[in-house]
Amino acid sequence: MNLHSPLSIVCLWTALLSVCLTNQSRLPAQDQENQPSAETEQAQKAQALKHAQQGQTYLKQKHWKKAIAEFQAAIKLQPENSMLHYLLSVSYLEDSQGSLAWIEVRKAVLLDLKNQNAMQQFLKFWSFFDKQGVLNVGTPEVEVLKLLGPPDRKQEQGADTRLTYGFMWLTLRNASLFAVIDTRGLEAEYTKALQTMEFELGPDWRVGYRLMNGTSALTEYVTTEETVQKYQQLFSTQRLFKLGKETSAEDMMKRMKSLIEQSYEVETWTVISDGQDDVIFEWKVAASDKTPAQHEINRIVRGKRDIHRLAYVTRKLPLSEADRKKWIEELKSARVVLANPGKQPLTPEQKAELVKQLTTKSREIIALQLKYIQAGDVESMRPFFTERLRDRITKESLAEAKEQAASATPEELVHSVTIEEVGDGIQAKIKMKNGRTLTTLVPVNRKWEADTIWFK
Repeated sequence: MNLHSPLSIVCLWTALLSVCLTNQSRLPAQDQENQPSAETEQAQKAQALKHAQQGQTYLKQKHWKKAIAEFQAAIKLQPENSMLHYLLSVSYLEDSQGSLAWIEVRKAVLLDLKNQNAMQQFLKFWSFFDKQGVLNVGTPEVEVLKLLGPPDRKQEQGADTRLTYGFMWLTLRNASLFAVIDTRGLEAEYTKALQTMEFELGPDWRVGYRLMNGTSALTEYVTTEETVQKYQQLFSTQRLFKLGKETSAEDMMKRMKSLIEQSYEVETWTVISDGQDDVIFEWKVAASDKTPAQHEINRIVRGKRDIHRLAYVTRKLPLSEADRKKWIEELKSARVVLANPGKQPLTPEQKAELVKQLTTKSREIIALQLKYIQAGDVESMRPFFTERLRDRITKESLAEAKEQAASATPEELVHSVTIEEVGDGIQAKIKMKNGRTLTTLVPVNRKWEADTIWFK
């Protein structure tokens, strides 16, 4: 695979390399007792520079293996030098030893994130892996390791595993890829959402990709038969860190418009619903060498801390007016809700808002479940309940509930909601009109699941 720029571009000036080799950080005098003498250090740097200069000469002459030997010798003398690891990576890549080149460029970027040559080469490797689909949600760990090789570090965290490659983290859940995390500039404060957008896509959609970096958290959904590398329809949700404190939804839309117009030929741009804190808009772009022609509908909402964005993209053109209206309504119906309510204390105002949200949402879900009971649809019913209950939802149990469910209404079954604190978390009691408890809801992975089978 040809991941790097032509050699004439990546060759470095000897003077620059000399600076990199001589400007190493020094220990305070009191900590140098067991360190080599200043004379020895200078001699090592001079020898490393000599090997590096010879390695560059061999690179220009296309003597790859000789270049590798020289850069290896230089690294033995100066193991913390990012530029030397980068040049060794270039040499390995020219010699068709891609796996060794990948290891060395990871070392280079970890030693110096400002090494732009190393960063560019690292990101070209990463782009190659991405195009192969190995970074998609659901990729088995064995397939990740097969293409990316052994990680720099592997950590077990309960049911999760973290594989580290340079500054990129891959989070795996139950031995499958769950998310990609670019740690450059990522602050721990923003990894935890205060609010999130709640929406319903239906069973024909699945998560295809998750990425968190220093500016945002992005999740992309595709239909079950497509991938994020090759799709006709895509739905995405994005949380832009701290921008809710800095800009309005309207200004964020204008900023996006400016960026899109710089990169694509915009055929139309229409604001559907305008507002300072909540705006819906759409645009169409013509086909280019970067992307096929596509139609995108967006909603941007200003949260308490972050900006939230939802988007539907289609390359199945033209988008019918019926489908256009359907997706506009889908975006309008999404709501900003408290994120991970079971993991943080609630103020009285937050608790009241949560009760309101759960009452409305529970009635909508119960209405769906009543239909599933009538249809005997076991698979559609099970995701609404906690894992321990799902096997107890069967064709027989739905059949037994069918007659009673035929006369029930969501308003009778969900009359009120009470939030209760349990240990370090919370749960929600759903009360019927007759005062009896219908079921108990518990927060699981940013959604609420019933912890009792209410239709028995």
